[in-house]
Amino acid sequence: MDYRQARAFVDGFSRSGTPTTNLNRARKLMAAVGNPQDYLHFIHIAGTNGKGSTAEYCTSILKKSGYRTGTLTSPYIVHYRDRIRLNGEDIPRDAFTEICNTVADAVGDEGYSQFEITMAIAMLYFVRERADVVVLETGIGGLVDSTNIIAPPLVSIITSVSMDHMQILGSTLAEIAAQKAGIIKTGSEAVFSVDSKPEALEVLKRTADEKHCPYHIPDENSCEIESCSIMGSRFAYRGKSYALKMGGRHQISNAMTVLEAVEVLRNKGYALPESAVKEALMETQVPARIQILQEDPLVILDGGHNADGVGALVKALDKSGIENWIGICGMTGTKDHEAAAFLLSLALRKTICVDGFTEGALPKEELTAAFAREHVVAIPMALEEALPYAIKWSKDNHGAVVICGSLYLANYYLTQDSGTDA
Repeated sequence: MDYRQARAFVDGFSRSGTPTTNLNRARKLMAAVGNPQDYLHFIHIAGTNGKGSTAEYCTSILKKSGYRTGTLTSPYIVHYRDRIRLNGEDIPRDAFTEICNTVADAVGDEGYSQFEITMAIAMLYFVRERADVVVLETGIGGLVDSTNIIAPPLVSIITSVSMDHMQILGSTLAEIAAQKAGIIKTGSEAVFSVDSKPEALEVLKRTADEKHCPYHIPDENSCEIESCSIMGSRFAYRGKSYALKMGGRHQISNAMTVLEAVEVLRNKGYALPESAVKEALMETQVPARIQILQEDPLVILDGGHNADGVGALVKALDKSGIENWIGICGMTGTKDHEAAAFLLSLALRKTICVDGFTEGALPKEELTAAFAREHVVAIPMALEEALPYAIKWSKDNHGAVVICGSLYLANYYLTQDSGTDA
């Protein structure tokens, strides 16, 4: 297979594969390609919100500390290969093609998911490239997520847990937390975000106790915030000062979680200089996480799509000092657009509703109606007309633009004229 054929091979599998309630299928796949995961060391990350940012902070810290660092994230943001990276660089086309051929020769007709196939390619790549550590983000959940076939990791990190993917993970916060807690393992250590609600934290702590797994939770009383805006933050934690490029109060919480994980790794013998930690936090920018696309007028992009993710964005907009925000909003039909419209109505003066950015996009008329019910001026508009309109409006009203509601919508804007492949 050449590259295009290799991509077609991966795309030939469905996003979720045939229904499964255990890890047997994932184990069979990895056994077929030689169990490469057994030769790697992992930082395993689960959670509802903050996984991507936490993964990037960890990756950058390890890389700046001199470790060859693999990263597997989900989903991709700009193009397919950006979910498999070594030292921050996407897997090259030739390496992807070669390894994909190896996987294709090994797999049978087992109803695998695209994510499982991608994971097999990634693990083989990381072994081939002699990665010292792999930052591994779960797909959905944790307990029966295919990434959970790994042996006890160096540290399991569980970021903020909230309601999302209820049709798969459960209808209550406790049920969802139990799925995320599945990555907690005997023989490892865990770090939990302080942002999770008490009901979720209780499940995580109880699971860790049952697994005899020491756990760590950031101490909010040891955090002093100097400044916090959509342009970044400055804070002190446990007496040390840090700066973040990524904006929003939630990024301070993500950073504190990572700082606790850094201490776990240091205690395991990893040399992570404080200078590398500070530099990594100051430089890391994850696409579509309150990402600034331009400054005059200000245009920001955020892929938050559940209540907590949208809520974090709204808090950042509220503290921006900008009164006139115009939103370009699009969502998929599987998300709670009524809740998103309610939250965004607290910050937006006007909203342009779009669809057409992905196959499962919610019709723009339905999203417009949801905003109208919240008494926000909202208009449906063709996708290609939305940004020019919003920029003109923001100039006329001394305002700013926020593009939000879906990672698929974020991908549309990030790939415009980028020349990237899929």
